[in-house]
Amino acid sequence: MDAHELQVISRCQRGDQEALKEIFNQYHHRVYRIAYGVVRQREEALDIVQEVFIKLFRSIGQFKGKSQFYTYLYRMAMNTAIDHSRKMKKVPPSTSDEEEGLQLSDVAERRPDRILDQKELEEKVKWATDQLSPDQKAALIYREVEGLSYEEIAKAMGCSIGTVMSRLHYGRKKVQELLKGYLEGGR
Repeated sequence: MDAHELQVISRCQRGDQEALKEIFNQYHHRVYRIAYGVVRQREEALDIVQEVFIKLFRSIGQFKGKSQFYTYLYRMAMNTAIDHSRKMKKVPPSTSDEEEGLQLSDVAERRPDRILDQKELEEKVKWATDQLSPDQKAALIYREVEGLSYEEIAKAMGCSIGTVMSRLHYGRKKVQELLKGYLEGGR
């Protein structure tokens, strides 16, 4: 953790509102990506971001600086998103939320048939990742969306590096199996 970040956190712990805003501005986009990666609904993800930062601001005094701050925050974000996702399982997903997340169409040629193929692939990937256990899904989001190292993921998830590697391996394997027919042209 760099000196500036440590200073901002210290100011937050003393109740400095400007420091709280700085933390929010620095991390809210990342927390949103984690939340959206878990719940796949814009409004729900925004609610989770709000809940995470309320929890953070109430508990910032408990942060002792023994780990990286982002590890502390991301673990809080992932746990909140997973808890929220479990509660949502009882409610059917809304189809009105705008599509976000993995933007494969940004890479595709801008032909209508290619864009439709990319949208279909995005939907299949989202569906496949929704079939994973919460721990596998969290590990994949940390690695593929956030770009965290195995060590950082292990700290954020409170497990060993071997467990992270296992969750990633089995999560990727399950996604590949679920998408196998589609990717081989079987749609």
